[in-house]
Amino acid sequence: MIEPPVRFLALSSALAAALLFQLAPPAKAQEAPPAASPPADAALTAAKADFEEAQTLYIRGTYGDAAAKFLAAYDKKPFGAFLFNAAVAMEKQQNYEQAVQFFEKYLEKEPDAKDIPDVKARIESLRALLAPPAAADPAAPVAPAKPETPLPSIDTKGLVIVDSKPAGAVIYLDDKKNGVFARTPWQGSLPPRPVKLIVEAKGWKPEERSISPRTDKVHEVYIALSEEHFLGWIEIASNVAAADVFLDSKSVGAIGRTPYTGHVKPGKHTIYLERVGHLPAKKEIEVQPGTATSHMIQMEKVANGWISIAGKASKGGRLTVDGKPACETPCRLEIAPGKHEIEVEKDGFEDYEAEVEVGRSSETEVAVTFSPRPPRRGAWSAAAISAVFFGGGIYAGLRGNALKDDLERELAEGRNLDTGDPRGQRGKYWYIAADALFAVGTITAAVAVVNFLRSGPDSTAEIEAKPIGFAPTNDGRGGVMFARGKF
Repeated sequence: MIEPPVRFLALSSALAAALLFQLAPPAKAQEAPPAASPPADAALTAAKADFEEAQTLYIRGTYGDAAAKFLAAYDKKPFGAFLFNAAVAMEKQQNYEQAVQFFEKYLEKEPDAKDIPDVKARIESLRALLAPPAAADPAAPVAPAKPETPLPSIDTKGLVIVDSKPAGAVIYLDDKKNGVFARTPWQGSLPPRPVKLIVEAKGWKPEERSISPRTDKVHEVYIALSEEHFLGWIEIASNVAAADVFLDSKSVGAIGRTPYTGHVKPGKHTIYLERVGHLPAKKEIEVQPGTATSHMIQMEKVANGWISIAGKASKGGRLTVDGKPACETPCRLEIAPGKHEIEVEKDGFEDYEAEVEVGRSSETEVAVTFSPRPPRRGAWSAAAISAVFFGGGIYAGLRGNALKDDLERELAEGRNLDTGDPRGQRGKYWYIAADALFAVGTITAAVAVVNFLRSGPDSTAEIEAKPIGFAPTNDGRGGVMFARGKF
């Protein structure tokens, strides 16, 4: 019989299959690719924990423990904000010597920080508190004690960390027109307000991220860019920094400032550059999909210069240049280079006159300080009184002439032979009165003229000549190519 062996084989096969099923690795389910995330950084995680604990201690007023925790965070991740916060906590604890020490370390760590002037001023104030008072001279009079000037309010900084894939991407804040802010990876402090990050890299699609930094948090931002194969990448440079860049049409506004980088659609385009003090420039370019091209566009300075009458005090005035009316102040006038005679007038004030030199592609700024003109009320009063006296003198003279004419006419007709006629005496009185009135009128008229011609101190002005243009600066937040200048 063959049935038992068959059953045995079947049972053996089933046991073997079960054993193989148990030993075989479990089948993996179909999974979507994981989302892009920053590489794990255990040191940063630990530093964040110390930072947040330090902020809690700081709020509770245990400033010494808070400073220790800020320094513990710095030991794990040497970010300048941690040093700054430790210095603030030490100052709150009135440990001014250590506060100065860590403020100075902060300046060494962050040489381009935006708040460098404020921190340096604070260091000097803290040093003044640490300095011993000068020995008093017993013979010297005792001066009244001056009240201590409190230090300006200060608070801790938050921290923003921006990283990207790929590294080295350009970061813009809020708008590309503001210029390049930094490149990834970047860390620093931002004001506690909503801000938009724009991240771009050659060959990758740009990304935007809105964040709301806080003074008591470490805010991490990681942006993984996607590869861009359809659009082209352009880099626009110029010999003039911060020139406005327009693409194809100026009516839609500038897309950024030089040096500019960004993606554009494939095809032919026209790039326009404009900058105050320079002639507009343009260049025709052609962009291929998935390619990167660089373009250098030269700009030339304009041939003319400018005269600028600046300041709130100049409002309501009038500028005359070389004897010709120019504009109502404050105003800015384009003019040929060279020397020019200017006059600035304003009702109720003394005129300002000067010769100014205007350079090519530069601005001569004139900030006028007007001197009040003396009031003319006294002059008008004297003139009115003078007119009254002159009018009275004319009336008296006319009355005297009338009496004289009557007497002469009657004598010619032989009708009046009385030499004692009182009209003759009255005529003399009228003539004397006319002379007196004319004399007083002349004196008051002279007083009026003097008052009308009287003037106050001359108006003055500060004149500054400066080239038109922006210079690349650092805003202290790690950014570059910010523009600063006066027009």
